[in-house]
Amino acid sequence: MDHFSIVLALARSALQNPNVAVRQHLERLQEALTSAGSSEEARALSKLLSGDERSGKIEPTRVILTRAVVAGEVMSPTVRPPADRETGNLLAQIVHPAQLNDRPLVFNASLQPAVDSLVEEWTHLEKFLALSVRPPLNCLLFGAPGTGKTQLARAIAKRLELPLVVARLDGLISSFLGTTARNIASLFDFANRYQCVLLLDEFDAIAKIRDDPHEVGEIKRVVNTLLQCLDSRSSIGFTLAITNHEQLLDSAIWRRFDVRVHVPKPDFASRQAIVERYTAGITLSDADRRLLAWFTEGRSGAEIETLCNAILRMFVLKKSDDFSMAEALRVNAQLSADFRESPRQQKLVGEFEALARTLVTDEDVRFTQGELAQIFNRDQSTISRWLKQDGVPRRR
Repeated sequence: MDHFSIVLALARSALQNPNVAVRQHLERLQEALTSAGSSEEARALSKLLSGDERSGKIEPTRVILTRAVVAGEVMSPTVRPPADRETGNLLAQIVHPAQLNDRPLVFNASLQPAVDSLVEEWTHLEKFLALSVRPPLNCLLFGAPGTGKTQLARAIAKRLELPLVVARLDGLISSFLGTTARNIASLFDFANRYQCVLLLDEFDAIAKIRDDPHEVGEIKRVVNTLLQCLDSRSSIGFTLAITNHEQLLDSAIWRRFDVRVHVPKPDFASRQAIVERYTAGITLSDADRRLLAWFTEGRSGAEIETLCNAILRMFVLKKSDDFSMAEALRVNAQLSADFRESPRQQKLVGEFEALARTLVTDEDVRFTQGELAQIFNRDQSTISRWLKQDGVPRRR
């Protein structure tokens, strides 16, 4: 039966004040559902009636939670997101599954099992509910900027085939007293009405520590509203929150999330995969791409993408025979001052001889003389002379 969760809610309200006629009508509905083959709905109604007879309390049932989570109202493309009453500004953006990119994401190998486990749980809620186990329906993604948290959230929504309601919480803040709390409540009311994944971006903009001396009293009221909304949604819908500053979150907010996933900066293998993705349009050697991955230690995926785009521009302006990856990286470092932040980047502004000696001995890459000749656009005899200056063993 469509919208059975609403019928069940009406039945629950009616049974708060027991009435013989109401019970008879509900029993007739239960029999009709059984005859129609709607056994789960009939069982939920039976539990509601028996629970009322025993203690007057409503026992959580499999159908109540399952229906609220995976059924609800279908969000059509014509549905508009909620808006601020005063300004008319939209409080969220709706991204439908067809608009979500299903291209595989690149993360550290250690993160993939955690993501797979979360999606597995969210797509098999009935297994938990059948055993009266409360499933985790909310997840906090935290980590440095540019590590792919938003892309990960979009990928999760795509795998669930649900619309993504994206709200930047810093955009919900209003200068009018009480309006921010009202905007938060309106956002959650909207998300709770539909089948969707609610994504709370820039989460720390509102979910701050309530005793922060730099915040006025309004932030306490806002955080309290957010806590109430998270509690009300925790059993009826999927919620993802994203923050770059997890240390700013109020401890009560932190505890509201059953799952908390740290999205780290990419390791060497992940950096290689990111480089390969964003330099696929040009003919770079394997050594060039390994060098890019080596130099981007400590950078986020977004920063690596930016660097790759800069390398692409330099490659276009150079003839392939004249292109030197080491020289391109040096120019980029000088233009962006990146060498000030990374020991590996600092080597770019020094002598190439010293850099070559580092690259031939580094355990991550251990380039051969032939690869170094290609990277620096020099002949092998020059590379051999550079390496001999420091007694480095030659690797052909």
